Amino acid sequence: MTRIARLVLLALSLAILLPGAAHAAAVREYQIQYAPAGDVSQSLLIVTAILDPAESLPASVTVPVPAGATLLWSGELLGGSPDADPFRQTTKTTVGTMDLYTFTVEESGLGQLEVSLGAPTISGNRVSGAMTWTNPGDEVLVSASLVAEAGATDVKTTPAVAGAVQQNSVGETLHPLGSVRLTQNGSYVIEASWRRGGGSASDSPLLPILLGALAVALLALVVVIARERTRARRAPSSGDA
Repeated sequence: MTRIARLVLLALSLAILLPGAAHAAAVREYQIQYAPAGDVSQSLLIVTAILDPAESLPASVTVPVPAGATLLWSGELLGGSPDADPFRQTTKTTVGTMDLYTFTVEESGLGQLEVSLGAPTISGNRVSGAMTWTNPGDEVLVSASLVAEAGATDVKTTPAVAGAVQQNSVGETLHPLGSVRLTQNGSYVIEASWRRGGGSASDSPLLPILLGALAVALLALVVVIARERTRARRAPSSGDA
């Protein structure tokens, strides 16, 4: 009995001294930003997972993206310089039509993936693309936005635009498409097209984006900031090439 007691005491001591393991956290909202012409010849998708503020950290978060997408970046958002956003290693499983990337967030309740979905369709001067995001888990709120390239005109979207269109620092326009609650296997389908070669960004009456506003992520879409931050994170690596 004495030997068993010592083993029990050792186990309790280790449990106290070792840092807490990451638990699987429930996602309060997924925010999707789809850019059919987001990176030269590739479509981009940015998915941000927002945890409940009451969740303790570290926590394990799972972010679904369409199966077959190429992972470009995974990590968490801290709200300061994009260079300080920590990259996190992922594990991947596939459920139906979705790849599920799981990683640990340690410093904030915002986990993010950036993936490439392949080339958009281009016919003459018209660009079009479509993306389906399916919820493989429990019911969750999903918000989405479309990014059209600088100079785009005659932008058409499904669903219809559901808020004020905004413009970022490089002239891309961001079109909020609204929020829905998706049950398991429910899908959010985005279709979009526009005409290339429109007016310059300096002539646009759209509102500028304030990059210091990441704190609004828990109350509203962070898609504008997400796009700016992913571009900034990748700029240093492009310059080193």
